Amino acid sequence: MIEIKKIYKKDIPELLSNNKFWNHSFLSISKHRLYAHYKNPNLEDNDIVLLLSYLNNELVGYMGLFIDKINIEDRLEKIGWLSTWWVHPKTKGTGIGREILNTMYSENNGQIGISQFTPSAKRVYDKSGYFTTLKENIGIKAVLRSNLIFVIPTFFPKAKRLSAILNLIDYLLNLFINMKLYFQKKILSKKLINISLEYINVIDDETLKIINQFNKNDISNKGKDFFAWLKAYNWVQKAPLLNLTNKQKYEFSIYDNEFEFSLIKIIKKDICIGFIVLQKRNYVTKVLFTYYDNLKNTNDISNIIKLQVITQNTREIICYDETICSNLKKSNLFLYKTKKIKQSIISKAFNKTDFNNVRMNFGDGDCSFA
Repeated sequence: MIEIKKIYKKDIPELLSNNKFWNHSFLSISKHRLYAHYKNPNLEDNDIVLLLSYLNNELVGYMGLFIDKINIEDRLEKIGWLSTWWVHPKTKGTGIGREILNTMYSENNGQIGISQFTPSAKRVYDKSGYFTTLKENIGIKAVLRSNLIFVIPTFFPKAKRLSAILNLIDYLLNLFINMKLYFQKKILSKKLINISLEYINVIDDETLKIINQFNKNDISNKGKDFFAWLKAYNWVQKAPLLNLTNKQKYEFSIYDNEFEFSLIKIIKKDICIGFIVLQKRNYVTKVLFTYYDNLKNTNDISNIIKLQVITQNTREIICYDETICSNLKKSNLFLYKTKKIKQSIISKAFNKTDFNNVRMNFGDGDCSFA
């Protein structure tokens, strides 16, 4: 018998203290991720955050949901972004995976979306008939240091056994590459005339004004509460002693060696000209949110990103901001660049199928958190 248990915001305090739930052979969510949901400024007591699926009273799967608000035809609508979906392989053929999706769809009146997914998951979503295309973002992966320890195992999983050798090769190659980047850093610094930065965790009125000035076509208008929450309650926790954690019990992100957000207010001649949010996870930096005048300040914003990634020992940048991507493509800073495509889908229940004039930031949906 299949049973679906619904976890609402109001259930979170009790669940956090339920030792039986946390001592299960696998995790359906991490404690810090669950608590982050609890502090989500858009989450209400009767909003679902997690579905647990049982087969004959045995926990065999789950689906997570991130509650957000989006703009649909000048209306502010609540949406649930599917953030996790996993079922035990032994349940194949039982229909549990589809039952979880159907339940989540029904419980949210169809108002759900997905901002990142695997090709196999996309086939299931297409088959359901629930969804239409929200956005296909074209971006760039710009590589400025050797990162073989990540790239090679991606294509050849068995190469993980060679991680020590790959790490050594990266180290040796990057000794020479860093010499070049040292001089590039000096050149970039000289280009940032009259520029100063504030690294913030609270959005002030001046920054909020810039956000509101350049978010007119955004699918989701982010404000003070969201960015303060994003900075304070990470879904992934930095864990220098990663091998001693229980990360293997969870199929999604829980800990990593490095994980941090930079909320950067950009000032030129004492005037705020932009605000960007960068995420760094290990050697990869993602450009999550950008608010600036792309006719006047693209070069300054792009140079700030380049300068930060050199300084932070980043090896790859992933970006979907159109004008910043154009700038990165022209730069001689990088070893190589490749095209990136990020697809997002949304429920037909919103009664909108044309999103051509909508901007979707890389960080929209649940993409900020992993």
